[in-house]
Amino acid sequence: MISKNPLVLQIAAGTSSDELLKFLLNKQLAFTEEEYLESLVFVLPDLRFHERALEMLGLVSQPIKEKYIQKKDADARVADFILQEALDAGYFNMLTLIIQNQNFPTEFLLRIAMQAKAAVLEVLLENQIQLIAYPEIMEKMETNPECGPFIRGRIKELREFYFQTQVAEVIPETEVLEELTSVIAEEQKEDEQLDAEMIQQAAMTTLQLINHMSVSERVRLALTGNKTERLVLIKDANKMVQTAVLESPKMADDEVLIHIRNLSLSSEIIGKIANNRDWTKNYTVVLGLVQNPKTPVNRAISFIKQLHMRDLKLLSQDRNISPVIRSLAQNLQKQKERVK
Repeated sequence: MISKNPLVLQIAAGTSSDELLKFLLNKQLAFTEEEYLESLVFVLPDLRFHERALEMLGLVSQPIKEKYIQKKDADARVADFILQEALDAGYFNMLTLIIQNQNFPTEFLLRIAMQAKAAVLEVLLENQIQLIAYPEIMEKMETNPECGPFIRGRIKELREFYFQTQVAEVIPETEVLEELTSVIAEEQKEDEQLDAEMIQQAAMTTLQLINHMSVSERVRLALTGNKTERLVLIKDANKMVQTAVLESPKMADDEVLIHIRNLSLSSEIIGKIANNRDWTKNYTVVLGLVQNPKTPVNRAISFIKQLHMRDLKLLSQDRNISPVIRSLAQNLQKQKERVK
């Protein structure tokens, strides 16, 4: 839920007075448009006010709903209402935004697959990670009358490539065991019952389970699993599995930091991290990206301008980074010293 307004929270919990609901339905509350959107959806189950709430929801502008549906913490009830409204009316832009929001349940994509028009199904086809993780989405698309020869052909190609020809490669123990053991030890440090041998065994168990999975199962686990599992899966040779790790809604900044300090990851994966606006709001992530020689130079140049003097000084002496970045750090350091 987005709003922290106590009146909206009352309405959401179903504990508000009828008087408050009447003020709401007469639009006599000092609410933002977003707060009205949430509150009106929460009122819908009350049959006394259903019709009026539905009428008012129809007056909430599409830009407000589009802005809402892009948020990570969008309320599931409100998102569900917007989804069904978009399906009924065939709102292409709205359905596209819902497909692109990784935080919504798979059930949303299944409904889109069954009910949306062909143009939206083509957008859904571009979300290959979800289709590989949840092949039932493609099955639902095939039951949709809008699923024509082009879409069926694309589905066939995806199935042949990811479910018939691709074999999941074994992730070598040497690549992940030390890092995995360290992370598990850190996460379980308050548990005095766990000794080093038990921690290493937990790491091995995770690795062995993943090594017995198919590509589809690994992609699904990358989206839904825990930090330990994602740390194994980021080492998978399959780029689709690695990308799924980055698209997991559970990915936090501390995990991103582990990845950008891992020099074995490809420049493509580091580039995806560098292009994520949420992660690059974190100064430590920005610094780590500048220090990683695989960060695209144009992104590293834009990040280096945000760095503090102390870090610029260290970068100007770092022989492991790109000469372009090192030279720029030296110049920026001199500029800041002159300003002083």
